[in-house]
Amino acid sequence: MTTLTTETTPQPSTGPNSDPTPDPTPEKPSPTMRTEPPAPQPRIPSAWRIVTAREISVKIRDRGFLLSTLATLAVILGAVGLQFYIASTTGKITVAAVAPASSELVKQAESLADRSDQDIDITLRQESSEEAVRAAVRSGDVDAGLLRTPTGWALLGDTDTDSTAATWLGAAVQANAMEANATAAGTSMADLAKGATLQHTLLSPDETPETVVRMATYFFGFLFYLAAVLLGVSLATSIVEEKQNRVVEIIASSVRLRDLLIGKIVGSTTLALAQMVAFTAAAAIGLVAAGHEETFGQVTAGLGWFLVYYVVGIAVLACVFAAAGAIATRTEDIQSTTTPVNAIVAVVFIAGITASGTAQSVLSFAPLTSTITMPARIIAGDTAWWEPAASLLISLAAAALVVLGAERVYRRALMQTGRKLSFRQALKLAD
Repeated sequence: MTTLTTETTPQPSTGPNSDPTPDPTPEKPSPTMRTEPPAPQPRIPSAWRIVTAREISVKIRDRGFLLSTLATLAVILGAVGLQFYIASTTGKITVAAVAPASSELVKQAESLADRSDQDIDITLRQESSEEAVRAAVRSGDVDAGLLRTPTGWALLGDTDTDSTAATWLGAAVQANAMEANATAAGTSMADLAKGATLQHTLLSPDETPETVVRMATYFFGFLFYLAAVLLGVSLATSIVEEKQNRVVEIIASSVRLRDLLIGKIVGSTTLALAQMVAFTAAAAIGLVAAGHEETFGQVTAGLGWFLVYYVVGIAVLACVFAAAGAIATRTEDIQSTTTPVNAIVAVVFIAGITASGTAQSVLSFAPLTSTITMPARIIAGDTAWWEPAASLLISLAAAALVVLGAERVYRRALMQTGRKLSFRQALKLAD
């Protein structure tokens, strides 16, 4: 009789006296079993949109961002208020006098100013004596004093001469004297003034005045420079803080670094554009409220192009500032890593507001400087229909190259926490 023996593998005992040492011989897997590597953690789809939303929500609650925006708005509104004040005081003077003939002299001065399209309002204040006129001038109650003298008239001032009063009251005194002399000589003022008329003729009446073009150029340049610097420091600081606190390592486990950069750039550019729209709207309201509707109409076309160029330029600078923040390891390094970028922005600002003629035409096709110079040329009516489009295409092409280079620096340097890098060292690092 054959005996069947069943061999069983001893199981580890779980009793209190059992040996805790496991069986050194591992159990062989079944031929049908396969070992699979752990599945990678899935990336978040459209992660850059989430980063963009986070960037915007954080910035709009940031005290520095809000204070800088309100401060800039206050500067713009203050400039508008200063224009109102200057407009309300320019051409309005008060003159103290004694002689009865001074009233006719004031009316004649206002009439001469009106013929020259000057809004001059002279208020006459009659005093009882010459000493009272001098006292009113010294106290500042009036802008000037007018006294009759044996040889004509005298215009009194305290520490300075009022230029408006000197111009138009002087013209009235001269016209009045010439009329009296013409009558005494048996002729008329018309005969004496024959051929003495100066006619103003504009050779390009349909073009925007040079003063308006220059004002718009300074406005565009100032806002672009201010926005670029504020945006750059804020963006670079936020990136190096995330890097220093190792928060970026957690984010990178779920979000591609390229998506992280895109989200930050889109968020920062969106906020910068919203700021710029608010600033330009405040300036436009100020122009209209001050009665400069014609000036506002002259700069409207250039203002639209400026916003388009501004988006491209700010997006490029945001990407470069992000790379500058990535190569730093501490917040103390921000100043040194962003200095080259700030220097470029300063050069763009100075070149944009000072260039004229051929230099301005050339810079209007150069990336970044075209943000200031091309809108200024459009306002001046100095461009062909194809020039703004061609300039914008050049800016977009250059922006693509700069963004690609900055993206490589950002992606390669963001995880390097050992030491501060340069842009060249970051480009040499392997992905």
